[in-house]
Amino acid sequence: MKKTLFAVALAAVGFAAVPAAFAQTAPAQLAQQGWYVGADAGYGQVNKGPYDNQGNYIGGVKGGYRFAINPETSVGVEAGYQYLGFVNAKGADNNVSSLRGRLYGPTLGANLRWNFNPSWYAEIRAGAMYAQGSGLTDTYDSSYQRFERIRPYAGVGVGYNLAANWSVGVNYDYYDGQGKSGSQGVQMQTNAVTVSAEYRF
Repeated sequence: MKKTLFAVALAAVGFAAVPAAFAQTAPAQLAQQGWYVGADAGYGQVNKGPYDNQGNYIGGVKGGYRFAINPETSVGVEAGYQYLGFVNAKGADNNVSSLRGRLYGPTLGANLRWNFNPSWYAEIRAGAMYAQGSGLTDTYDSSYQRFERIRPYAGVGVGYNLAANWSVGVNYDYYDGQGKSGSQGVQMQTNAVTVSAEYRF
């Protein structure tokens, strides 16, 4: 009888230890899930056509929802608005507004965020922008044109979680602000470097 009670007690201790062992080895939940809003500001530069190597200050806002797909990774869908500034044509007087290029518009896209520890994360993103712009065409006899087209964008970034709800980051994004197919239209393809802030609900 004593041996039977001892065996039962030993088995009970063993079963009780199993959840504790799993609890010790389970990875911490680092990925965020839920609604968020964010804003960014920085510098954008065009590297093609009459606005080659010309740039200006830019900024944008966005909001979306993230889904945690594992303890470290989340996938988000987001919508926003990006203003990529006025850009002066090469060699033109800065006061001649009729020669300035411009690009702006709403965005819709997705992002993949990986948290490699509780503080730091990396992110990639891509989507479409309803690009609304104007500028000089990239032709010998340039003319000033306006355009509205759906164009792609993509980017990468790294960031730091200041708290459970706040983070800041540094980003690079490319916005394909091409006015027409081919190289004859307005060329407002913009490389953007920004700092960003995000609040998670």
